Amino acid sequence: MNDMTERVCLLLSWYAFLHALTLIAILFVHFVLSIDMKILGEPGKLLEIYFLELLGRNTAICLSPGIWLGLRIVTGAARILPWRQ
Repeated sequence: MNDMTERVCLLLSWYAFLHALTLIAILFVHFVLSIDMKILGEPGKLLEIYFLELLGRNTAICLSPGIWLGLRIVTGAARILPWRQ
């Protein structure tokens, strides 16, 4: 693989990892701790807008696995943990 493809794959893998981590944190805060995201102020409102309105619920949940599947097909490695190659 050339250098540019490697960098794009690394960027996508980091995005998918951070997206999944943020989604898990939001779900934990909302369902386990029963805290409304609006209590968190502006950052909570921005996260809610990003996950629910920009992406939609189904897209927000399926985005990281979709990226990992695409990376697996293209490169042969899903890179779920981006720092491990």
